[in-house]
Amino acid sequence: MIEEKLSIKQIGERLADAVNLKTNPICVYGSDQKPEDSIHSSQISTCLAQSMYLIAEGNILSPVYVGNETGQVFCRCIGGPAWFGYGRFDPKLPGMMSTGSADAKHAGKHLKRDENIAYATYWAVGDIKRLGRYVVIRRCDDIEEDPGIKCIICFACGEEIRDLCALAHFSSNDVFNLISVPWGPACATLVTYPAGMAENAGPARISLGPTDPSARSWMPKNCMAMGIPVEIARGMAEDVSISFLAEKKMSYNVNS
Repeated sequence: MIEEKLSIKQIGERLADAVNLKTNPICVYGSDQKPEDSIHSSQISTCLAQSMYLIAEGNILSPVYVGNETGQVFCRCIGGPAWFGYGRFDPKLPGMMSTGSADAKHAGKHLKRDENIAYATYWAVGDIKRLGRYVVIRRCDDIEEDPGIKCIICFACGEEIRDLCALAHFSSNDVFNLISVPWGPACATLVTYPAGMAENAGPARISLGPTDPSARSWMPKNCMAMGIPVEIARGMAEDVSISFLAEKKMSYNVNS
């Protein structure tokens, strides 16, 4: 008898319950249609990643979408559309990420030693394929039928992240490459990489971060994010009951 696959809702519930997440697991997919009663990310925040955090916190209950539409602001970053496959990276970006753009209109962020290293970093990402006309983000709890979820995102404290990492390793023999802490904006850590959009990202792997210092303006100091490719997340959820987390959960219940 073939066991029925866990639904997206069940995956989110199991992962959250396993480590006592205080936030809601959220998920990402592409669509050619805007979901009913959805909100464009720019109406919530100029940073798409911050909008995602607000969904996870429970402050935003509607589905959130982003798309590269004429007359519609994508996000505050000039690289935003490119990270979602809606165009190429702006040639000024390597300068902006290092010591300043060549036209002297943008101060450097000093996230890279020099413009050559920054350019090589963007080149290393490869082409980025878009998920659809729109990228949709919503809570896993709201998904009744899977529309083609690409990844699941958890915002969590250090202990919860450590336990989720250990759970990911439970059924894997990949010691070094299952989990990555990649360079890039927060939205790339949460969506572009775990959703399999970046050409040179390699096999499906979990992304931890973000490593982008600009996330300090909205992300709590004790918080990290984990972007998990959906099939890895499904395997993790299936393993909860036979892993060390089942024993830990019993301990929680006894001491509560």
